[in-house]
Order: sequence, then structure tokens, then C-alpha cells
Amino acid sequence: MADIILLPIQGVTSEGHSVRLTSAEPGYLTQLTGWDNFDIIASEALSQKGLSVPPDCRSSTRFDATIVWRIAPDRILIWSNAPLGFNEMSNLAILDLSDARYFLKLSGPGAVGLLSRVSTLNFSRAEFLVGNFAQTVIHEVGVLIDRQGAEEFTLLIPTTYATSIRKWLVCQLRDVTQTNNDLVHDPYTTSE
Repeated sequence: MADIILLPIQGVTSEGHSVRLTSAEPGYLTQLTGWDNFDIIASEALSQKGLSVPPDCRSSTRFDATIVWRIAPDRILIWSNAPLGFNEMSNLAILDLSDARYFLKLSGPGAVGLLSRVSTLNFSRAEFLVGNFAQTVIHEVGVLIDRQGAEEFTLLIPTTYATSIRKWLVCQLRDVTQTNNDLVHDPYTTSE
């Protein structure tokens, strides 16, 4: 049986900075995909919900607890606390991806160092601004990394790889301890 990684976990990077790994509330993840006139159609659909299309594939738009990422020229991903209930529109496919991604939060002074060790991105505050995101690979798995604060990141990981990515990140730390004081149910904490 494989080792089970229970979250939250506190650890220290090789530089001596602390980092905390916790599960983020998954909420609802909706993808809008289109073809011809995608910007116009997506803008119309989002504006009906009080949202807007991000200007590029690097920055996000945020409204209260809802985040909108443009993950490709014709694809938008929306993370929200409640289902948004988009109306069916021609030339716009609406997909519920809520069960397809696992949300992992990294926080603390060591979060940047840990991510820099496992990814090829530059996480400096000048290059990776708060509110920006990037799609990259960690341990040969495609992930989306969203910077929510100076020392706070949320990773969207394909559910199938959630356990292996968590293990990979924990293996990069030393002095790892489980912090039970605020342990929450993590549906992806299972043996493989």
C-alpha cells in the first residue's frame, strides 16, 4: 500500500523557509469553449453573470470569490463557489470540470522556492504578479498555478494525479509535519 499524505502539512525548503500545503475548497469549475466569434459570445455569457473575459492568457479577472482564467484563445475556465447556470448558446460549449481538478494551496515564505524547484517558471514578484496565473508542468503533469498573494498559490491539478503531485511536493521539503489543528476532509487523500 502506498503512503497516504494527509493535509494540511507544514515543511521547510532547502533554503530554510516554511511552506504549508492545504486542500483548497473545490467549489465549481466551469469551462467555456467556442469557435467563431468566441470573444463576443463568451463576453455576452460572462456579462450575464457579472463577469468578464480576461484580456490575455496570463492574467485573471476576479469578482468576489469567482476567478476567471483565459487558458487558451478560445477557452475560459471559471472557479466559483456556486454553479453559475450558464444558458446554452450556439457556438459555446459549457463543461462542468468540478470533479476533474484537485485544488492545492501552497502558502508561506517557502512557497516561491518550492515552486521554483519543481517548475521552470520565474515566480519572482516582478515576473509573476499577484492575480496572474500560468500553465506549466510539475513532475510531468500539466497544472495551472494561480498566484493569489505574495506567498500564496493555488494549483489546479488533474484529479488523477493529485496524490502523486502532493507526494512529489512533500518530497522536496524537510522537517515535514502534519498540522492536525485544522484538518479538513480531503476526498483525494486515499491510498493508491
